[in-house]
Amino acid sequence: AARRRQIYDTFEQHKIRPLFVEYICENEAIVDENIRKVKISSPDYVTLDPDSAVQDFKRRIANMEPYYETIEDNDLSYIKLYNVGEHFVVNNIRGYLQSRVVFYLMNLHISDRTIYLARSGESSNEGSYKSDAPLSEIGHRYAHNLQDAILRRIKQRNDEALVKTGVDMSKRALKVWTSTHVKSYQTAEYFAQHENVSVRRRMLLKGINPGVCENMSLQEVKKKFPEEYQEYLRDPYHHRYSLAESYHDVSVRLEPVILELEREHDDILIIAPESVLRCIYAYFAPQGLPDSLIPTLAFPRSIFVELKPTAYGCKERRIGISPSMATPEPVSDNATEHN
Repeated sequence: AARRRQIYDTFEQHKIRPLFVEYICENEAIVDENIRKVKISSPDYVTLDPDSAVQDFKRRIANMEPYYETIEDNDLSYIKLYNVGEHFVVNNIRGYLQSRVVFYLMNLHISDRTIYLARSGESSNEGSYKSDAPLSEIGHRYAHNLQDAILRRIKQRNDEALVKTGVDMSKRALKVWTSTHVKSYQTAEYFAQHENVSVRRRMLLKGINPGVCENMSLQEVKKKFPEEYQEYLRDPYHHRYSLAESYHDVSVRLEPVILELEREHDDILIIAPESVLRCIYAYFAPQGLPDSLIPTLAFPRSIFVELKPTAYGCKERRIGISPSMATPEPVSDNATEHN
């Protein structure tokens, strides 16, 4: 308690108000599961077998318990999280930033889930943002192949989990989130016919608005707007062309989606334009990314990305989409909704 007060007073002298976060777990089953799922994969235990690692970590907990003091000073700003979100105690929270941090922490969980990222299929007017064109024949073929590849991967993971843990995951739900671009939700509609799959359109997942650069290549932009183009090269993440969005704008727009992703316990497939996938991927990236690299990330239609959030980062796999010789029938032909 004295050390917390010292930290608090030191920061207060510099006009900084600290927020203390305390995780309390009184459920031994959760503690054991968390040690086996999370702690034994930490760098401390890379050379130990799982059972020895579990016993060592439990000894660490026992050694620290006599010395640990829970937060009781009500002058401090703090949040206590009990049994991984079972209930919370929030005290003396002040200001916008502390409120956002508390809201974020209350949405976190440790359940296993997987996030898949995939491009929308090719449209019949691929270069145009405003036309919001439907899928081309190639786009429909891609959507069909994407559906096969994702469902095949999920079955593979379920089979592996059954062998490893004995738990049947075959009834686990898959939620598909897609933008309101016609090509995006037409790509997603191929999943709608399957059991345990739900499809949801989300306006926030629409692609970056190019503004005056609509339907222009980088070379055309360079020729028509040379000064703007140089500004873009200096800061591609924050630069905004006239009437357009920047990648920073897109990231801010996606904040509610990110929070909902953190809250979700089910597997999620996001089908969206490449600009949106870049920003979402950057949040979960196994290695931190500088802002300037986000606009350069590539998500070709030959692969989808599998992300597995863990306590020590996020595991990533890029999985190929095998082309099918079959020509799929379009699921829907009457899409008229626009961005």
